[in-house]
Amino acid sequence: MAESLADGAGLELEAHDRRTGLQKVSRAEISEEHLDFDEEETLKGDTFEPLAQLDDRPAAKTQLSPLNTSITRPTQSGSPYSIFSTREKWVIVGLSSLAGIFSPIGSNIYVPAIPSLADAFHVSNEKINLTVTLYLVFQAVTPAIWGAASDSYGRRPVYLIILLIFIGGCMGTALCPTDSYWLLMLMRAVQSTGGSAVIAIGTGVIADVAVPQERGKFLGVFSLGTNFGPSIGPFLGGMLAYTLGWRSIFWFLLITSAVTYVLVALFLRETLRSLVGNGSIAPPPWNRTLLDIYNTPKVKTDTEEVEVTLPEKPKRAPFKPWASFMLAFEPDLFMMFFYASIFYSLWYAVLTIFSTLLRDNYHVSEIVIGLCYFPHGLCAGLVSFGTGRIMDVVYRREKRRVGGDHREKPEEFRLERVRFVFFPPSICLLVISTICLGWSFEAKAPIAVPIILNTLVGISLGFLTTVTVYGLDLFPGQGGAATATFNLLRCILGAVTVSVVQIINTRFGAGWTFVILSGVSLSGTPLPLVVLKYGPGWRIKRWKNAKVKSEADRISEMRRLEGVRAGQGDEEERAK
Repeated sequence: MAESLADGAGLELEAHDRRTGLQKVSRAEISEEHLDFDEEETLKGDTFEPLAQLDDRPAAKTQLSPLNTSITRPTQSGSPYSIFSTREKWVIVGLSSLAGIFSPIGSNIYVPAIPSLADAFHVSNEKINLTVTLYLVFQAVTPAIWGAASDSYGRRPVYLIILLIFIGGCMGTALCPTDSYWLLMLMRAVQSTGGSAVIAIGTGVIADVAVPQERGKFLGVFSLGTNFGPSIGPFLGGMLAYTLGWRSIFWFLLITSAVTYVLVALFLRETLRSLVGNGSIAPPPWNRTLLDIYNTPKVKTDTEEVEVTLPEKPKRAPFKPWASFMLAFEPDLFMMFFYASIFYSLWYAVLTIFSTLLRDNYHVSEIVIGLCYFPHGLCAGLVSFGTGRIMDVVYRREKRRVGGDHREKPEEFRLERVRFVFFPPSICLLVISTICLGWSFEAKAPIAVPIILNTLVGISLGFLTTVTVYGLDLFPGQGGAATATFNLLRCILGAVTVSVVQIINTRFGAGWTFVILSGVSLSGTPLPLVVLKYGPGWRIKRWKNAKVKSEADRISEMRRLEGVRAGQGDEEERAK
């Protein structure tokens, strides 16, 4: 095939980089080695087609003419999962992580300044806590829409839209007059609407570019920011509120999010597989960076320069804003997301009331409160990164055992056992450290004791990375919607606990407050056990249904192509 390509054309191909899937080669250099691909990262799992069927397909034809250059690449089923290099993947994940930090950091960056805000707006602490609850409510609902939009229209344009909304919300909050408490509530809702979906879209980006056995490390880096954000937020907020006043918190968010917006606009490439495949297909104009536009691949001839015809673009996924809500009806996904959300709400309650407990028991300033959050956030981020790396090791070990990943060997691969390995130690540490934290405040222990116990709470957050990766494994191609489903559940439960934690603490004290919340959280313990038993069956059933549908779509597409070829043949006969 490669030799006929060279002989028929008699020209030199020029391609800009691996993004086009071609290398710069002369006629004498073209050989079959340029058509090789990494068998470790094929798209078998995405199409649900066994390898044996690939050889039965009609070979992709390549035709060149001096005036009309058209290159048809091998089918996407035989290509690498992603043509992005490791360095490019890290750049993409790094930019996504940078954008992803604004959702968690924006929700509670002004927690240390709650007393100052209450004084400034002449309202109670409970009313200021309601702004945190409102943020979580919008953080639960809006990612379902934005996540579905990113699964249809692309990651990049949705990123740019929501970051712009977040910037506007930050400006409105920074300029909010202190006699308009309702406007503070409204601007917090706008902030959440813009910043809440960055996590759902970011995990979708990781699912686009990373195969299952490397998703753990990329998601670990991504979670480094998302788990570090809720804790570094109070640290930064305390320092800013103490030195420059509470308004400086939102000016800081505005400046940093504006810088991130520029970086995303310039350098973040489109990764949505229904638009760019494995990265070899040029995205639509509104999904391109300046670098993509500049590096449009071309073929030079002796007389003219014509653009390369890229592979046929896959069909764009329809926009389904209800997709996240529909995924919540999948039993295994719902049970695990709900179970993790219960403990997420416990953690968020601890995070929210920690500043109030420090102020009431130790009478410290905002800057000291912020510093007390720092060890918690640092350990939470590092544990998320380490969890992701270990998850990849465990996954590869199981892959070697069965001779394939969970897409190739769905009946033999023990996906649930592989992904849930971190749940027992994480949950036990979270519950024990939370209860001890509450009673340390009751006992008026030295301030170092609650700081250490709160740090242990941060170390227990590895389960968030675990359950997120599990959701991506269950629904490939729907990373944004799956993560939005998790976000929906955990933010709703988080909003409930944040709204009642202060009331319970006032009534019963910190010790019994954390005992009650921990007991409620432990009531969900049977859920992962049910998924361990019945989850493989549900997963295999979905895989078989998807396989049947994929085969039917393939046959339909082959018949359509045969009809097109027949029509072209008739036109050639009439032309003769």
